[in-house]
Amino acid sequence: MNPSLYESLCKRLEALCPHRVLTAGHPRYDEVRGMFNGMHDRRPAVICLPADGAEIQAVVTAGREAGIPVTVRGGGHNVAGSGSNDNGLVIDLRLMRQVTVDPEHALARVQGGATWDDVDAAAAEHGLATTGGTVGSTGVAGLTLGGGLGYLSRSLGLTCDRVRSYRTVTGDGQRRQVDADHDPQLNRLLRGAGHGLGVVEEFTFRLAPVSRVYGGRFAYSLRHAAPVLAAFGDLMADAPPELTCLLMLEPWGDPPARSVVANVFYSGGDQRVVDRIRNTMGGCAPLTGLDFAPRSYLSMQASLGETDFGLRHYWTTCSLSALPGDLAEGLVEQYARGGCGDGVDDTIIITPLGGAVSTPAEPGAISFRDAAYTVLSMAIWRDPAQDDARREWARGVTRLARPWSLGGDGHVDYVNYASDPVDRHRPDGLSDETSRALREVRARVDPDGVFTPVLPAPATA
Repeated sequence: MNPSLYESLCKRLEALCPHRVLTAGHPRYDEVRGMFNGMHDRRPAVICLPADGAEIQAVVTAGREAGIPVTVRGGGHNVAGSGSNDNGLVIDLRLMRQVTVDPEHALARVQGGATWDDVDAAAAEHGLATTGGTVGSTGVAGLTLGGGLGYLSRSLGLTCDRVRSYRTVTGDGQRRQVDADHDPQLNRLLRGAGHGLGVVEEFTFRLAPVSRVYGGRFAYSLRHAAPVLAAFGDLMADAPPELTCLLMLEPWGDPPARSVVANVFYSGGDQRVVDRIRNTMGGCAPLTGLDFAPRSYLSMQASLGETDFGLRHYWTTCSLSALPGDLAEGLVEQYARGGCGDGVDDTIIITPLGGAVSTPAEPGAISFRDAAYTVLSMAIWRDPAQDDARREWARGVTRLARPWSLGGDGHVDYVNYASDPVDRHRPDGLSDETSRALREVRARVDPDGVFTPVLPAPATA
């Protein structure tokens, strides 16, 4: 970037957002630019922290007029590293985390920098909730714009299905109210393909009554994986939409050992379903751990814990039409080849879909509505010397699952499309029609290409 142009931009931003503009010489620059995935070491020319929508609009305009690439950072969890850039402008929303709940109309207005901890806590005060991430520090914006899976997906729909409206600032510098009646084309794309289409300054979410639930973990040694997987299939075969179970192949216990963990969530009130859960999962194999009981929704949301920022991550995923026995057995064998301990935590998560996921009021840009399951491999490690081995392990999970895949590389929120040329494929949520619509909308709302497209071009483009 031209030094004089850079200096002019910094002065302009400092006038717009006093004491909230960070460059390489700022004492907090390295702290603020740090990313969730330690594989990425982005060094933006300028980081700006706006406090409201008017400031966002002014900062976007300044970036466009300076001809500098602009990237948005919400909660910062994006595994692909697309919440930052090199030598550009990052609009960091971490100061915009306000959540305002309207219990009378069961709505929540959520600023773009909020996390799911923020939303869950505010909504729970009124006995309400919406579909959110299962790790509280996950950013609301990133999860929602990619679709969003959570414990409530089967009963309430994906996170994007719960959005009533958006307030956005697009690359042309316009603040837009977006919903089914106002810019329906952009509204559709924001529901599953919304990354890189601008800055969402505020979401309005529909809430639903959710208070006490039954939930928790059934843990087993990995050697009992076969009967546990069979029980998991039986439990979910005709499960009501209020019931979901994350089947996790993960390190568990103290010290951590390779295990199978059924993380069960039930938000209904039928004691027969609770009894069936206990009998099916509690009786299928010897337990090494059990924590299934009535609890608050907030407690369930916190049950998976947190992952520290700065660890190294590589994730792959597929959306599946079925989970046959051969695939389940292969996944267990692949997990056993992964790392466990010594700073390596390789994990496979099988998530059942169906229910409200397949029957949305507004389909949006999600094309895997009819999938039965998603399979997510998460390689997490510390030592850069492990990079090649951990990536290859995660890719091996996807290779196993691909014969039953709906096509592409799975849920947009989990794909490493920005981190590695090997992964520049089409996610399941990006159809040819969606790709064409994205090009049309970008040409209309961001004609100067201020925001770098996050989703890759399709193979047929």
